[in-house]
Amino acid sequence: MFLILLKKELKVFFTSKSNLVFMVLLPILMISIFGIALDDYVQGDYGTFENGRLLYIAETSSAQRLVEYNRIADKITAATGVVSEQAENAENAKREVESSHAFGAVTITDSGYEYYRSPFNEPEGGKLVRSLFVQLSGAVENAAPVSVQRVTLEMPPFNSKAYYTFAALSFSLLFMGLLVAHSVYDEREWGTLIRVRLSHAGTGMMFACKIITGLLCGAVQIAVAFLFSTTVFGVQWGDLAYMLILLLLLLAALSSVFGAVIGSVAANKSMCQSAVLMTAMLCGYLGGSITPLYLLENQPVLNVLVNISPLYWTNRALTALYNGILDEKTAYSAAVLAGLIAVILAVYFLTAGRSGKSMKGAGAV
Repeated sequence: MFLILLKKELKVFFTSKSNLVFMVLLPILMISIFGIALDDYVQGDYGTFENGRLLYIAETSSAQRLVEYNRIADKITAATGVVSEQAENAENAKREVESSHAFGAVTITDSGYEYYRSPFNEPEGGKLVRSLFVQLSGAVENAAPVSVQRVTLEMPPFNSKAYYTFAALSFSLLFMGLLVAHSVYDEREWGTLIRVRLSHAGTGMMFACKIITGLLCGAVQIAVAFLFSTTVFGVQWGDLAYMLILLLLLLAALSSVFGAVIGSVAANKSMCQSAVLMTAMLCGYLGGSITPLYLLENQPVLNVLVNISPLYWTNRALTALYNGILDEKTAYSAAVLAGLIAVILAVYFLTAGRSGKSMKGAGAV
């Protein structure tokens, strides 16, 4: 019975021209529009030296080396206004750089300098300061050699096309929940669910078919985005592409579950549509799918509110994975998405079971 219901769902869903257009064109349009229009913001080409900071970590006992660094830092400050500040340790300094709170971090050792730059979105001001530091350190008599950490140089180019391939795609996947919500609500309106409840299938089986269909639609969007971004924009998904895809599929599952629940409880179709769209827009904005994450993280209040958006955690992980970094960001994102799916389903079925109002026909609404 389950396979019969699933086959019916897939046939109806994928033979709809409007659904196919929505699935194929939405990720392409979003990636293209945001990737081209917001290039300067992702590159950080604005307010070049405003509030700029260059951090340093002293891992040397040589007073001469510290004096040498201070001379270089003073010249950079005089030329750009960027100030030099001592960091507590190397890890804190790297976090400051990666969150765009500092242009770079210089580790001063007995043998030389190690300059750390952001692997994600080094701003234009940061590039200029780094170049100036290399030049000035080379001009100092008996200066130690400067080593810009190789890990940042081996990263693939991270521009607006790369950023919005994943940020816009994740945003697009949230909108897929609207198709699932409409599909579930239509079943209520046509009285299909009443007949299903009286059959051996049960509404739970119908609910599962809707979610699986939505997940497959999400897979189509991911495939479209992959082909478009690699062939048109030259974005290489890298060695961790399989992790990128798995995380995106988990997001598609969340979108489908949320859409199915909204479609089954909304009082009317207008409310059904508004709930999904408003949620998607709010999550998209706070999650960095419209405004780049590093800008949101640098704004008071917003840097706290972003944590409520599942896309914030997802886009952080996608950015790291694209840059070849598989760390706790991916684990946090997967936990947030899986947790939300479990909570939404648990609350829905618990509430539906107690009230006896689960997935009613439109005539009983």
